[in-house]
Formats: sequence, C-alpha cells, structure tokens
Amino acid sequence: MLVEWTSKLETGVTFVDADHKVLINLLNQVNDCISDNEESTVLGSVLDALVEYTDYHFLREEKMMELSGYSGLETHKTTHRVLSGQVRAVYEDFQASPWNVDPVHVRDFLQSWLVDHIMGSDFAYRDTCLNNAAASDAAGQVGFLGDGVTFNEWEHLRVMLVDDNPNFCRLIRTILRAVGIRNIQIVDNAAEGISRLADRPADVVLCDWVMDDMNGTEFARRVGEMQLPTRVVMLTGYSTDVLKERSSDLMVADYLEKPIKARNLLETISRVAMVVPFAAVGLG
Repeated sequence: MLVEWTSKLETGVTFVDADHKVLINLLNQVNDCISDNEESTVLGSVLDALVEYTDYHFLREEKMMELSGYSGLETHKTTHRVLSGQVRAVYEDFQASPWNVDPVHVRDFLQSWLVDHIMGSDFAYRDTCLNNAAASDAAGQVGFLGDGVTFNEWEHLRVMLVDDNPNFCRLIRTILRAVGIRNIQIVDNAAEGISRLADRPADVVLCDWVMDDMNGTEFARRVGEMQLPTRVVMLTGYSTDVLKERSSDLMVADYLEKPIKARNLLETISRVAMVVPFAAVGLG
C-alpha cells in the first residue's frame, strides 16, 4: 500500500474524508497496477477514474468553501486547477505512450500531491467549514454525474461484475461504492456468475466479453434464458461495433470499451437500470 489512511488525514468533514479515502484507494490501485505490470486497459481505467474523481472532489470542496464564506477560496481554487492539470497530464502521457511513462515518477508525484494537499491546503479551511454544517451538507449532495442525470437510487441497485482481473474488479468496486452502491457481487468466471444469478439475481450485470470458460455471447444467451429482470452490459477491449454485430439477437443492454471511464460506466448503469422493473431494484 502506497498511502494508508490514518486519523492524521481526517478533516472532520464527512464527505471530504470519504472523497479522500476514494482518492487514496485509487492512488494505491495505480501503484498496484504498476507493480503488477498490469495491462494498459486496466491501468488506463484506474488513471481515468483518478482524474475524474479528483475533478469531482474539487467541485464539491469548492462549493462547500463558497457556501461557508471561506476567505481563501480563490487561492484554493488556483491550487485545485494546478493539481487537476498535473493529474490529467500524467493520464494523457500514459495515453500517448503507455510503456514510456516512468512508474516511479508517477507514484511519487501522485503520493506527494494528494497527501501534501490534504494535510496542507485542506486543513486550512477545516475550522471555517466544520462550523457550517449546512454548507458541507449541500456540497455533499452534489452527485458524481452532475445535474444531467436524475437517477438517485444507487443504494437499491444490485450489481454483479463478471471479470477475472483482480485489479479491474477492485477498480469497479471502488467506483460503485463511491456513489452508494453496496449490493455488489464479484465473480471471476461466467459459470459462477450464472449459478449466483439463479440464487441471488442482480439488476445489472457487467460482464467481460472474453473469458476462459464461457464467452460473452453464451453468457448473455444463458442469462436471457433464465428470464430474470437483469440487464447485461458487456465490457470489452475490442471495438463495440464488432460485438454489437455478433450479439444483435441477444438481450445485451449496452457495451463499454476498456479502458473504461468512470462517468461512462455510471451513466450506462443508471440508464439501463431505469428500464428494470421497480420491484427489481427494491422500489416496488
């Protein structure tokens, strides 16, 4: 573990500390992927999630400071823009040339900017914002997908992930839990996924297209035969256009290409979940 969460990093603001834990989790996942010489689609997915969640956290934090009347808001915003740009630059360098990025530099930089920022800049606003519960509550209500998506039933969703890559599974779990999804099943092969669904149905199943025991086409066909209120979303490192042609006769709700983007993942889940009968997501 590159960075371990301790009480020394706590600001006392509930959503801020929760965001920081997510960022540290993602940072440690970057480290794990580098150490494991992970495939580029997985490391790219983790770095993208780090970029997206950093921007989301800064947005919420700035709203809280503004509502609290924090005098150092503009200085803090400037710091945020610099840090956000630096994190994005790491991701863009990786996209341009995945295997030419210096892993030691990436790890050291990400560790230093995150921990130094938390214990430096963030502690400066703590006293002001801790005394304004209304401001922190309002900022904490800002959703990851913004105002454009009205789906607010994350906590009721049942999601299954079928994928045999541990680092990728850890990333998906982190993203799902960050928006409040708690009912998550993770299995590393399609046959077990089918077996689990028979006893414990899911509203949305995220399934890797390429698996050793059963490919995505067969998995989707088997799920369709079970007649469950389940929507299957296929994950692939290949072009989704090709997969759509191969599975046009199956009940596949949507497709996502790896490396995935956290926002695209959540938008897709919210979109396909909206067509699941309410009783299936615990609302009926």
